[in-house]
Amino acid sequence: MDKTVRCTVCTWRGAWQVAESVRPPPPQPLAPQLEQVQQGIEESQSRNASFGARHPPPCPLCGHHTVEVRRESIRPST
Repeated sequence: MDKTVRCTVCTWRGAWQVAESVRPPPPQPLAPQLEQVQQGIEESQSRNASFGARHPPPCPLCGHHTVEVRRESIRPST
């Protein structure tokens, strides 16, 4: 099953493979607050990559960072 990722800036959401297969545009400048958020995401993803996690591909629409979408459990809650 393919992982789903979503963009942290725009509304794009899709499969990890789709995001990897498209050459993203260069990221556009953001407001200072959003730039700080993007830097925090980059630091977190780099830290996770140092422990063996894969770095999510950039957004195919805007070129900014993506994060993995967590699926909810299909088990019924007890």
